[in-house]
Amino acid sequence: MRTLRGAFTLVELLVVLAVIAILAALSLGGLSKLGASSDRSQALSNMRQIGTGITLFAADNDGKLPGPLWPGQMAQFDPTRSGRLVRELAPYLGIPTPAAPRVEPLFVPPAYRKTVSTSFLDSARTFVVNMSVRDADHTLVPWGNLATSPASQPLKLAAIPAQAWGCSDADALHPHVVGKSWAANTPPKPVHTPKRLAWFFNGSVAPVDDTALALP
Repeated sequence: MRTLRGAFTLVELLVVLAVIAILAALSLGGLSKLGASSDRSQALSNMRQIGTGITLFAADNDGKLPGPLWPGQMAQFDPTRSGRLVRELAPYLGIPTPAAPRVEPLFVPPAYRKTVSTSFLDSARTFVVNMSVRDADHTLVPWGNLATSPASQPLKLAAIPAQAWGCSDADALHPHVVGKSWAANTPPKPVHTPKRLAWFFNGSVAPVDDTALALP
C-alpha cells in the first residue's frame, strides 16, 4: 500500500529555496544591466540635444559658441549666473526660465542622478568643456574662459577642428578635472564606466576614454 507524503523534507525545502535564490539573483542581474543600458541611451539622447542647442546658438550668434564659460559646468539653472551652458542654451532647448534656481535634468547623466541627493546636484559639476584644443601650433580656447583674468571670449564654431571634443561627462578622474578645486563636486568615477560620453565639434556624440580626452 502506497504512503502519501504530506510535507517536504528539510533537504528538499533547502533545495527549493536555493533554486529560488539563484533565479532571483539572475533576474536582478538582468534588470541591473537593462537599467544601465537605459541610462546610457538616455544620456546619449541628452548629449545630442545639448549638441543641437550648441549648433543652434552658434547659428543665431554669428557662428560663435556660447560663452565665456566656466570649465566645470553645473546643471543648476540660475538665470542670474553667467558662464553656464544650461543658461545659454535654454532658449534653444525649450527650457523655460525658472523663477528660482533649479537643477535641469537634461544636464545630469541619469546614472549619476540616481546616486546622489538633489541638494548635492545644486552645486555638482556634471559636464566639463574643453578649454584647450590644439590647432597646428596653437592652443585654442573654444568657449572662452571665465576662470582666467581677464576672461577670454568664445570663438566661432567653424574655427575649431571638427574632430576635437567640445564637452563631456565630468568626474574626478577626468583628465581635465584632476587637480581642480571643484573636482570634489563631480562624480568620483565615470558614470558610464569605463568610458565617458562626449560631444564633438562636428556634431557627433560618442563614448571616449582618457586617451581621447587627454590634455594637448
